[in-house]
Amino acid sequence: MTIKFLIKEVREEKKISLRQLEEETGIEREYLADIENNKIPADEVLFAEIVVIANILACSILDLYEEGMLEVKGIGEF
Repeated sequence: MTIKFLIKEVREEKKISLRQLEEETGIEREYLADIENNKIPADEVLFAEIVVIANILACSILDLYEEGMLEVKGIGEF
């Protein structure tokens, strides 16, 4: 399965700067930028971090993800 983060799109839509997101979440700006640019695989980002980001952006956790092709071992793609 491929998962793409949409944090940057949501953040910009809400007119929140990366610096402000850093200050509000306590998560380093460089790390946030790497998450936003999908440089860090989704399975390496802590769920708690996504919860905090979603809370600051006042959105659902699901708003921060875009799913691609889903492949389940033993079942195949769907």
